[in-house]
Amino acid sequence: MRLRMIFAGILVALCPVLVQAQTAPKPGPEHKKLEVWVGSWSTQGEVKPGNAYGVPAGKFSRTDRFQWVPGGFFLQQNREGKGPEGEIRHMAMIGYDPIAKKYTWAWFDLASGASASFTMTNNGNTWISTGGGTSRGGKPFQERCTSDFVPNVSSTFKCETSPDGKTWTPAIEGKATKSR
Repeated sequence: MRLRMIFAGILVALCPVLVQAQTAPKPGPEHKKLEVWVGSWSTQGEVKPGNAYGVPAGKFSRTDRFQWVPGGFFLQQNREGKGPEGEIRHMAMIGYDPIAKKYTWAWFDLASGASASFTMTNNGNTWISTGGGTSRGGKPFQERCTSDFVPNVSSTFKCETSPDGKTWTPAIEGKATKSR
């Protein structure tokens, strides 16, 4: 009798855990679209004069690594390289918000403390991001970028920045090649 009561108590305690495990959300088809970013990319490009990032114009070279965070809902991006501003060390989190029905991208410059947040849309192999943040110099900026992918091969990107959302200036462009 005592053994039955203990067994019944264990079952009662585990029921909420078992029910929750059966109803836990899973990544959807929108999350699957983020797969195009996953991997290691060798990226070269140019920062344009007059950008609102607060960095000088010039060439850059970096490595961008995108990997799934456990659970499959978010990608983590780690970026390292050299540019006209010196050392490049960035981190970002990318995901899909199923309630707002939009992609999100939170970006952090680990070398300066600058940050930005964006929303993204996807149209086939083209991703468009819009948002804004704070430059290395502490000034606000807005940015809009277009990234075009040749899946599992390369991507090209172009961005414009604005200090006020009214006047836009070419800010950066480049090409990333996926490592095998």
